[in-house]
Amino acid sequence: MKNNLGKIFILCAIFLSGLLADVKLTVNSPAIYAGEMASFTITSDGDDIKFPTINSIDSYNIEGTSSSSSTTIINGNYSRKISRTYSFSPTKDVTIPSFEIKADGKTYKTQEQKISVVQPSASKDGENFVIEVKADKQEVKVGESINLTVLFKYKLDSKIDKLQINEPKLENFWIKKVNDVEKTSEKGYIVFKQKYLLFPQKSGEYNLSSLEADIGKIIKEKIPNEMLDDPLLRNSFFRDSFFDSVTNRLTWQKIYSNALHISVKPLPNNLELFGDYSITSTVDKTIVDANQPVNLTISITGKGNIDDIQKYNLTIANVVSYADEPKIESTFQTDEYGGNFTQKIAFVAQSDYTIPKIELTYFNKDTNQVKTIYSDSINIKVINNNPNNSAVKIETSNNTPIVSNNSEISKMKEETNTNYIVLALIVLFVISASLLFFKKKKTTKVEKNIVQAIKKAKNDKELFELLLPYNKRNQIITDSLNKLEENLYKKTNHKIDRNKLIDFFENEIV
Repeated sequence: MKNNLGKIFILCAIFLSGLLADVKLTVNSPAIYAGEMASFTITSDGDDIKFPTINSIDSYNIEGTSSSSSTTIINGNYSRKISRTYSFSPTKDVTIPSFEIKADGKTYKTQEQKISVVQPSASKDGENFVIEVKADKQEVKVGESINLTVLFKYKLDSKIDKLQINEPKLENFWIKKVNDVEKTSEKGYIVFKQKYLLFPQKSGEYNLSSLEADIGKIIKEKIPNEMLDDPLLRNSFFRDSFFDSVTNRLTWQKIYSNALHISVKPLPNNLELFGDYSITSTVDKTIVDANQPVNLTISITGKGNIDDIQKYNLTIANVVSYADEPKIESTFQTDEYGGNFTQKIAFVAQSDYTIPKIELTYFNKDTNQVKTIYSDSINIKVINNNPNNSAVKIETSNNTPIVSNNSEISKMKEETNTNYIVLALIVLFVISASLLFFKKKKTTKVEKNIVQAIKKAKNDKELFELLLPYNKRNQIITDSLNKLEENLYKKTNHKIDRNKLIDFFENEIV
């Protein structure tokens, strides 16, 4: 009798345990490298589950959560699991505490789990996969280039289905990728080589952290027979010969490179430009009509951090100038970076002027000294300048009055004869009328020339150069010049109202 009761008790316990929910906490990995994301998952196979609210683990904020559920069918029996995953980024060892989970009206406690944070170790020759970072120098001056090479190697008999390598990052450095990846083979390895140029912008001591490579490999996994034998799956697509009862899964392996220490020394006088350069300046003409532009071209060629050359802005007395944005064409030859710097500046004036010499100061990489170089100054001759300050004098016989361009009339001698007075007044009237006629004719001619030029201007640049001498003459012209400048140098698309410009020049005295 006692034996029968014992058997009944055991059967009841087994039956009841099948009704209780199974709750557990697992970590994705008990150890991670510094900088990696850690995560843990709480799983329960109950129906009514209430997960706890978790905002942080040991002062590290939870950065992401995700939920999932799965249903398993084995020999016609169904089971359902619900999971919630929490992710965070610890920088030192951390313990995930126990949590209370409510499932199907009961409270369960998870076990504590520990995650260790370790420093990555660099991969080494002889291993299946190797990533390495090399620099041609580790002590430089501000602006001096460093040739950095990232090498990834894998053995011929190793398999890679996907590869991800993060880019080098370093604060206060300008980093430029050079050319495409080179692929070679050496000593039983397939080698991928990527080159970079590093330009330090600020002095100091810097550490280039280890680079990380993620290696993806596809693993074929066979679908369990008990799943394929289930009546619900017997005629499903898993039974198709195309799948052959096998599914693919991508797995990842992480490896790390060595780290580098770089020491950057300051340049004297707070200079930022390093290298060796030459400079020239040329103009499209040295003799020009008044109010017509002269275009200066500044050309700098050399090796070094040429991208750091600043835009030139020249100021010359009684000369209107406009500086284009510089254009830089970089090159990389025989492990040296350099190129060409080109900038154009337009000048407009009404009298002769001199374009001063252009200077460039840098730290010479060969002499280890500060050097300043200059271009030649250029004299510009301005012709056909007819200022409206004529000293026109008109004289007649018999001591008739002298008339100047400002319509001032010298005092006439008093004549007792009324006829002489009347004659003098008539002469004065004729001369004044003539002056007004010729002045109006000249103005009309100038206005007509400008109006025709505005109509014939083929593009924004021609119209800009045409209006530049009249800058600030009227708000219409100033607004038009501002819009043209933005069209030319900021790639905008302002519409210029040429009719307003034409109306201004036709109705105003130039």
